[in-house]
Amino acid sequence: MSLNYRISFLLVLLFARSTFAQDDNRTLEIGQFIQLVLMHHPLSKQAGLWVDKARYDLLATRGSFDPKLKSNFSEKEFNGDTYWNTLDATLNVPLWIGELKGGYERSGGKYLNPEQLTGNGGLLYAGYTLPLGNGLFIDERRNALQQAKLYVRASEADQQAMLSKLVAKATSDYWNWFFAAEQLKLSDEVLKLAEFRFNAIRELYRGGNQSALDTVEAFGNLLQRRNLMNQAQIDLQNAFAQVSVHLWDEEGRPVVLRPEKQPKWINPGSALNFDRADSLIQAIRENHPILTKQKTEIEQLDIERRFRIEQLKPELNLTYNFLRNANGETMVDDGQLFMNNYKIGVSAGMPLLLRKERGKLRSTQTLQNIRKLEFDRTERNLNLNLRARLNEIALLREQVLRQVAINEAAKTLVEGEQNRFLNGESSVFMVNTRETNLIATGLKLAELQQKFAKSIALFYEEAGMYSWNY
Repeated sequence: MSLNYRISFLLVLLFARSTFAQDDNRTLEIGQFIQLVLMHHPLSKQAGLWVDKARYDLLATRGSFDPKLKSNFSEKEFNGDTYWNTLDATLNVPLWIGELKGGYERSGGKYLNPEQLTGNGGLLYAGYTLPLGNGLFIDERRNALQQAKLYVRASEADQQAMLSKLVAKATSDYWNWFFAAEQLKLSDEVLKLAEFRFNAIRELYRGGNQSALDTVEAFGNLLQRRNLMNQAQIDLQNAFAQVSVHLWDEEGRPVVLRPEKQPKWINPGSALNFDRADSLIQAIRENHPILTKQKTEIEQLDIERRFRIEQLKPELNLTYNFLRNANGETMVDDGQLFMNNYKIGVSAGMPLLLRKERGKLRSTQTLQNIRKLEFDRTERNLNLNLRARLNEIALLREQVLRQVAINEAAKTLVEGEQNRFLNGESSVFMVNTRETNLIATGLKLAELQQKFAKSIALFYEEAGMYSWNY
């Protein structure tokens, strides 16, 4: 072969290998991609809104302990007579146990019940209602408030789980994009070599220095490489579109990546400490969103159970009100709190059969047992799945390292065969065979890298995590 042909062939080989050397400004690393997804994705915003809703519900529940001021005025005049004239202004202050009540009342009139008369100045009163039976340890307000607090924690766990699934799907699509880009890069490289080889062999054939069969073989190989290139282009376009699906701007409009952007391989297993798998899994179990939500549901049911037990007690409420004239007039006062100037009352009641209360208590206890069994099963399955995933990651890591060595060996063989071909010691068939093997090993390496990275993403999804360091 001529010296010019050899030099030209080496230049094409060098160009093919350097064409896809990526500028850092053109690359989009996986960490940057995840940040973009979490920043404005509708599911990310939705997850945050659910937490906001839970906090607003908690605020509304706290409203049952808000002080309440109210007043009522009523008067009747008929045929020149004042039948009644009443005014009652009260301030109710719900407490954790019982309720404070104070106010002012003034009642008068010709036909008013004498026990309601207060005199012209009216009465000031202040008192306290204490539940001695049902409602002493927990009541409907305290039950609702404690449940609402736990619901905020459960919604935060739901948010973490939603974001974990979102990031896992986005990460999987990112590594599909990476595989498609590697496939296109390899296809473009071998296509350039095939095109140059075919043109060179055709010129040599025309000069009588190469056989016709070599030309046919080179042309057939060129067509195969073009088909491979076309398929790689389609795969990359589809993968690129799928990655863009996860990107949105601040105003909720879809964002499309710039075509020049390229994915970049970064070992996603570097943040995992495989030597401390037990402590890693234990830490995950303590903070896993699904387990956290299930534990929260069990705590909510325990509060509900205590409330239902409280409902089995009879209602027994004690009310005491201290009275004082509003106009400052002297009242009889012997200095003893319960001897004068007070109003006291006791109310009691209880259902005779308690079927409603007993039924709800048993239902709550049964549901609590169901949730505990679900928690035990989920915790065990999570432990097994995480260990199995770690084993898979360790195996894939070894396969990636071995495939890197295999791919380097395939490159060496291609270079050696090309040099032999340039020196007239090899054939087009052997060069094609070596390059076909390089394509296979290169695609296998990209596939293993893809599987390895996606397995890491699945591990973090199963761990309920959506943010990690690459």
